[in-house]
Amino acid sequence: MTLTIHCTKKLLDRVKPPVNAEQIAPTTYLRNWYATTLFWKPQVALLVNELTLLPVLMPLAPAAKLAQRFSEHLASVLFVYGAPHSLIEHELTAMLDFQYAKTANRSLIGILNQFTYLAEG
Repeated sequence: MTLTIHCTKKLLDRVKPPVNAEQIAPTTYLRNWYATTLFWKPQVALLVNELTLLPVLMPLAPAAKLAQRFSEHLASVLFVYGAPHSLIEHELTAMLDFQYAKTANRSLIGILNQFTYLAEG
């Protein structure tokens, strides 16, 4: 099972992960995520779902463990929205195997920028 987090350059510079150029088909129901960093105090990661455009804000630190910590934050958001427990469990299980990649969709980068603008407001 695989999840890909497509990161902006400024987030890749913070996380410093190995970046996979080969695209692997996602096995999560929600598919892949796009992510950037917001240089607030404390720093925050903004992740937006590729399929639903669901935003998730989470603390960036420790940046090296971003993908491992993301599942618990996503579970909290899905629970608040009333997602079925079976969907949440499937997502958490499918997210155990992940990879990082560069952004590949300019529309999603625009959405990240819009959510950043809204979050700062």
